[in-house]
Amino acid sequence: MKAVMPVGMLAMLLAMVVLTILYANMSGSGLAAGARFGVLVGVFAVCAFVIHNYVNLNIGLRLTIEQAIAYFVEWVVVGIVIGAIYRPAAG
Repeated sequence: MKAVMPVGMLAMLLAMVVLTILYANMSGSGLAAGARFGVLVGVFAVCAFVIHNYVNLNIGLRLTIEQAIAYFVEWVVVGIVIGAIYRPAAG
């Protein structure tokens, strides 16, 4: 696991950069817009990854619920941080 951890961290950073670009193309900015964006991404992550893993990998309901909560909270926080940092270009 230690050998591939830097790859995982780089992939998460890249995912956040991509989400920042997507957020910049949305209307609105600020914490509320970031939270809304984070909720949308969180729901997407839970449906596309967590439930997918539950169905295909037989990981068990408890782990699925724990992952769903973790993924959702993680992406809502990322959305809020993006909303707090991002400022649209003037003009």
